[in-house]
Amino acid sequence: MPQVAVIGATGQIGRPLCRELLAAGYSVTVVSRDPGRATRDVAGAPAYVAWDPASAEFAGHLEAADAVVYLAGAPLFDGGRRDRADVEALSRARVAALGQLTVALGGLSRRPATLIAASSVGYYGYERGAADSADAPVDESCPAGTDWWGRDSESIERAALGARAHGVRTVLLRTGYVLTERSLAAQVTQFRKHFGGWIGSGRGWTPWIHIADEIGIIRFAIEHPSLDGPLNLTAPRPVRGREFAAVLGRVLGRRAWLPVPSPMIRMGLGAVTDILSRGKRVVPAGAVAAGYEFRFPDLEAALLDLTGRDLIREGAGS
Repeated sequence: MPQVAVIGATGQIGRPLCRELLAAGYSVTVVSRDPGRATRDVAGAPAYVAWDPASAEFAGHLEAADAVVYLAGAPLFDGGRRDRADVEALSRARVAALGQLTVALGGLSRRPATLIAASSVGYYGYERGAADSADAPVDESCPAGTDWWGRDSESIERAALGARAHGVRTVLLRTGYVLTERSLAAQVTQFRKHFGGWIGSGRGWTPWIHIADEIGIIRFAIEHPSLDGPLNLTAPRPVRGREFAAVLGRVLGRRAWLPVPSPMIRMGLGAVTDILSRGKRVVPAGAVAAGYEFRFPDLEAALLDLTGRDLIREGAGS
């Protein structure tokens, strides 16, 4: 099995990815700013390394790796507010770190064959009014958006693509709204209180993906050398915001009835409200064409999987 270095291994996506790879027999090098914490969050890896692209120890682990997966950076959906300034700061940090990483790759005598780097569906932009009129599927061939979301995502991808100059296959993960128990917690709470509904007009598309398919596609990209360039990490059957709310309400046994004005949601979530209210119809054309089989192509099954334990606990307490 290949050796894989995962940078950002203790994050929302990094933890389950490392566990998946370790269970499959991969040799995983866990790279974190806090290796001590990483030994607790991701147990069982053969190596834990501090993120320090200028150090000889770090470079040695990269030389031993067949693939590097870069997932570092705070998640957009972690229950907190992300203003535009916050998102832009995260983007600048990611660009700088990817620049350091590609420089480190260039100095290796043996380079990994593959770099897989996190981007987002923000690449396609969230221009005002676009979601209400643009229903055409958005695949990996579509251009970057002209708004600040598009510009930020494009700069991240440009930094990652610097690895190609060193002969490293580079895959860009244009990830949508990753469904996990944590990312759904606020919405689930609102529905349980009978205040569930959709954001704004509810006509914007929600580019969602179950965490199992998020890590599944990343592993698929490691194992399929033919994949190169951007990959949309979204479910193959996107839904509008109003349908997302209706399905979540049905799963939780609650009615989706309350349209919540976007400005009100923006007070709680900040700039990431764009993703939930004005998302585009992003489809995973690259992954589907390559033969990836989704575990959760349908929203209802995905939500049932992630909220099932909550429903069991609620029933036991009633």
